[in-house]
Amino acid sequence: MCGILGTVSALSQPLPNMKECHARALSTLRHRGPDGAGQYEDGNVWLAHTRLSILDLTEAGDQPMQSADKRFVISYNGEVYNFRELAAQHGLDNLRSSSDTEVVLRLFAKLGIGSLAEFNGMFAFALYDRQMQKMWLVRDRLGIKPLYYRASSTGLVFASEIKGIFALRNERPSCNISALHEWLYYGNTLGGRTLYDGIDQLLPGQYLEIDLRSLEHLVGTYWSLKQEVSPGCIRLNKKDMVAETQRLIEQAIHRQLVSDVPVGVFLSGGIDSSAIAAFASRHYQGRLATYSAGFDFAPDGGELPKAKRVAKLYGTKHHEIHIGGGDIGDLVGKMVDHHDMPFSDAANIPLYLMAAQLGGQTKVILQGDGGDEVFGGYRRYATLRYYHFLRPLARIFQHIQWVIPKSSLHYRIARYLHAFAGEDVATTMALLLTPEDRASHPLKVFSPSLSQRIAEAGDPFARYRELQPSFEDQDIGNQMSLVDMSIVLPDTYLEKVDRSTMAASLEVRVPFLDNDLVSYAVQLSGHSKMPFGKKKWLLKKSLQGIVPDEILFGPKRGFQVPYGYWLQKSLKPLFFDNLATLTRRQPGILNDKHVKSLFAQTSSGRQNHSALLWKILNFLVWANRTDIDFTEKA
Repeated sequence: MCGILGTVSALSQPLPNMKECHARALSTLRHRGPDGAGQYEDGNVWLAHTRLSILDLTEAGDQPMQSADKRFVISYNGEVYNFRELAAQHGLDNLRSSSDTEVVLRLFAKLGIGSLAEFNGMFAFALYDRQMQKMWLVRDRLGIKPLYYRASSTGLVFASEIKGIFALRNERPSCNISALHEWLYYGNTLGGRTLYDGIDQLLPGQYLEIDLRSLEHLVGTYWSLKQEVSPGCIRLNKKDMVAETQRLIEQAIHRQLVSDVPVGVFLSGGIDSSAIAAFASRHYQGRLATYSAGFDFAPDGGELPKAKRVAKLYGTKHHEIHIGGGDIGDLVGKMVDHHDMPFSDAANIPLYLMAAQLGGQTKVILQGDGGDEVFGGYRRYATLRYYHFLRPLARIFQHIQWVIPKSSLHYRIARYLHAFAGEDVATTMALLLTPEDRASHPLKVFSPSLSQRIAEAGDPFARYRELQPSFEDQDIGNQMSLVDMSIVLPDTYLEKVDRSTMAASLEVRVPFLDNDLVSYAVQLSGHSKMPFGKKKWLLKKSLQGIVPDEILFGPKRGFQVPYGYWLQKSLKPLFFDNLATLTRRQPGILNDKHVKSLFAQTSSGRQNHSALLWKILNFLVWANRTDIDFTEKA
């Protein structure tokens, strides 16, 4: 895994102080690739790369990499697991390296955009064609790897992380007010939006093509979930469906073991990670290493005992990592820096701590992300089956809730029913994924003037309304699964995994998002995967006899990061210090009186606003560290 970045500028308007900017930008991404760095320059084009050596550890795998005839140059981040098969299939002989980078470069040179759909893996890359004077930026199908860019009339800059772009531009950032509304609901921005004016993220399955002569660019789509499900549902009998699911899972895990360095597995003791450990131990050359973590802020050591039993069953070389939270305040700042935005899934902290503890033990880890989205592992998928029943009930509740005594249970039920009272299915799906609802007026955390600007500039449910109609021919459980794969998976969970682990120079692979497995699973009906709302039914059936029944059918023990407790204890000074700093430096951003009231209500136990307060803390730290400009543009 690596970091990529680069610039394209008008020949008549080169970026100022380029040598200094390039050095500063490269240094910002060294955590993504501490094993080496390289640069390529050709007139108004600059490509750079920081390398984490996984395949072909020799200099032959260094980047940016040029084709033999010097026409094509690539800066590439990721892994294409089927690169050897593609090389054989397309007659790519006389390879100078044993890396997937060279296969990606040569196949794109041969087939152009048509090559992209053949790559099975996680990747983001920039490829430059000197002869045609064009460059392409490309992101993998499901958005496992990030790629940000800023395009203007004077050129384009791009990087794996936003900090690389600012190092290249060297200017004060300006806030994208239109994205603040959805950030307030979900704790992160959605789709291609970021919280910075002018900086976008390439969407999953997209490419950007830029003409270096005119600096005109266009964004195209080479793959989408919609095209996978459009042919209709696969109809197989139960036995064949279970067998095919098992075959594809095993194939995906086997495929993702390709590496020239040791590979390990994050083993939580849950269904997904246990399946990975089971199949990986069959195919790994040598004894597979598994890693489980116990945190001092997890009750009873978390799931360490269960993970230990699974590891013993598969004969892995098991490691238990015992981690203390340490100075949580420093960790909040560190994670804000690595996300470059106020990212509010608090699970990024234990994931980073676990990755950092691995040290030099391994560079590559397999992890179970994606299993819940692909195979229906969330309760909301089952609950949505009752959408048409709950919708009128929710609307009745809205009219009578004022007579019901207020309690923590009341607020939880109210939030849930408010979601079903949404004006359409898309809004309900969105509200089921956030602890906020419109009745609680979350915009009140901002000043009245900024709240008005935010409300006028952005609809927090727009991304859901954009995507849900694409899948409305599916049953409602499948609709939610497909929308999750398009939104919450890339924008929250995969974002969390990439930043938290790459911060510690660790590559994480996600076999449940293998091309073949996903293409098969999304064409199955919701009833096939989760009949009568039974979570992960098909996945569990396919793993019977491989993963112990106590794992498959035992109670799921979720791990909750205690950010609410931290806010009331160790993080309280950090919260109020940052609130005072932002109020002093940029008055008129937050409604500090309302924010303090939310904190007081939570402290007294009258109502729990911990999720919103956690978002506010991350926002405060981010706004103060970046000195971002919130002023209205002319």
